[in-house]
Amino acid sequence: MEKKLEYTRVPDFRISYSETRINKATSIHHHHDTYEIVLFINADLQIFIKDYEYKINNWNLFFINEYDIHYIMYNATPNYIRYVIHFKRDYILPALKALNMEGILSQLASAAYKKTHLNLKDRTEILALFEAIHKATGYGHEPYDETSKARVLSNLVLLLIKLRELLQPEKPSELLTKNDIFVQKVIRYIDENFAKPITLAELSNSLYANKYYLCHLFKRKTGLTVMDYVQHRRVIEAQKLLKDTDKDIISIYYECGFNNVQHFYRVFKKISKITPYQYRKLHRED
Repeated sequence: MEKKLEYTRVPDFRISYSETRINKATSIHHHHDTYEIVLFINADLQIFIKDYEYKINNWNLFFINEYDIHYIMYNATPNYIRYVIHFKRDYILPALKALNMEGILSQLASAAYKKTHLNLKDRTEILALFEAIHKATGYGHEPYDETSKARVLSNLVLLLIKLRELLQPEKPSELLTKNDIFVQKVIRYIDENFAKPITLAELSNSLYANKYYLCHLFKRKTGLTVMDYVQHRRVIEAQKLLKDTDKDIISIYYECGFNNVQHFYRVFKKISKITPYQYRKLHRED
């Protein structure tokens, strides 16, 4: 199976429609600083995100929170059809504030289960919203004038409202295996302790698990080694601080769990493809 690993930078808003053929199984890891909503019209894949694996099929609607690492495993399929919307918080926040709906993004981000299967009625409504947004951009990536942007924002808000209505408040527990629950514990431990030194020995002792079993299971479920996930988690926090604060580089690498500046620069550039300084400059120009 082919595998790619990357941080994807996207504009403030983007919508795309694609009909493609996937000839062989392919996998990709990535994360981005945007929210993502995907309408899978025809699909056969799995997405492991945060601490849960989702099986994606036809007419699934899916929400991905900003900065969430997701591991996508595409199965070979002759007719893969989907709409994808990416948008940054600052792009939609003025519209949400005007409607007194600032909390909807947090509500979606905190939803325990990020996928819903659309019935016939919901398919018609959701597809119409995606088509309206796509049409408003001139079937391109970004709105080309203020009128089209207003249409995009109004339909995007309606899509968020519908998505909040459809997402289940809790994960369906019957889908979780013993191995799923264990991997969740590993990820939650890393998420809570990434700023501290983490070793495999310490992790296995804390979770009362054999180190080799832990590593094998984690890689099989997430596609990443444990330490790769730790590095990604630290880089994501560094990206947030570089983008949203004026903290200096030394404070940031220390706060995110890196032991020296050289190691921080090396890992950050490996994942982000640019240096921390370039990342900050790029996002301050947005």
